Amino acid sequence: MNNVKFVAASQLLYLEPMVWVAGRLSMHRDNDEIYAADLEAQSAMLDATPDCLKILAPDGTLVTMNSAGCLALGVTKAQVKGSAWITLLPSPVHSAATDAFAQALSGNTARFAGYSEGPERITYWDNLLTPVVDRAGKVSSIVCVSRDVTEQTLLRRQLDKSLEREQLLSREMLHRIKNIFSVVGAVVMMSDREARASGGPDGVAGIVSNKLSALGRAYESVLAGPDISNVDMEAFIASVLNPFGSQCRFTGPKQLVPQALCNTFALFFHELATNSVKHGSLSVAKGEVHVRWSRTDDALRIDWREVGGPPIAAPPERSGFGTHMIDRLAKSTGGAITRSWDSGGLYVQLMVPRPNSEPG
Repeated sequence: MNNVKFVAASQLLYLEPMVWVAGRLSMHRDNDEIYAADLEAQSAMLDATPDCLKILAPDGTLVTMNSAGCLALGVTKAQVKGSAWITLLPSPVHSAATDAFAQALSGNTARFAGYSEGPERITYWDNLLTPVVDRAGKVSSIVCVSRDVTEQTLLRRQLDKSLEREQLLSREMLHRIKNIFSVVGAVVMMSDREARASGGPDGVAGIVSNKLSALGRAYESVLAGPDISNVDMEAFIASVLNPFGSQCRFTGPKQLVPQALCNTFALFFHELATNSVKHGSLSVAKGEVHVRWSRTDDALRIDWREVGGPPIAAPPERSGFGTHMIDRLAKSTGGAITRSWDSGGLYVQLMVPRPNSEPG
């Protein structure tokens, strides 16, 4: 009894009497009268707690289990004695439970996380196994205390998701800031080319100023989120791609941008345009981007094709953050993005379901 160790102080209140009863059950296994009396006393004690409590034999079968345990594992009191404990647990938990039981059988306190599936919810358990040692130093039984930690588990998962979301937002903001510098550099180069070609009075400064103003409006569209609504598709695309000038051509039927898809479309066009400025057809004077949209009864389709840019030898070895970001956005709407790195230029297709509340 002296080698029994336990980590949860709040559970120590009933662990010691449980261990005492478990020891008596082991000692009087052959005396039916004493065994029955001890079992009745032990059952009354165990049923007084909402935790799942059970005593296991060294062969892994149940000696007894309280009412909370029976409810959690879906068995009756009559089915408890002699039942294999691990087989009553969900199969994904079997490995951890087997390892913990082996540790307890070797004389050490063990712990593992588990769960049970009820009709209305999943309950998560923190399982602690403590060996009961007889006078000969041999493990005669194992006390298993399972405490409901559902609230803590769900809270921890919620916090993990919040942290992951914050990290994603930080990465997205850093990505956009880096893109701003890349796009501004490209705008200056485009403006210089236009000024040299036109020889107009505005010069580079005027063209740069106009393009940066357009770029600001484009970023406003990108960042405005779901507040944008009832915008004509052509005007919408023109607004986002305006900073890139006459190198962008677009066509399609009359179509209003569904409010639920505004942010997805804005980020989709802006991300592709930014990448094109850095690596594709918008990085050279004669390159162009052709955008076409179409629709079916249940889907909107957008085709982005780059021509006249640097030749593509092979697809990129890895995808950047921006690519993953617009893929996630498309997936969140129930849509999908496909890409083809043709030698003549990148081709991208976006397919998204048409929302039920789509305008027009």
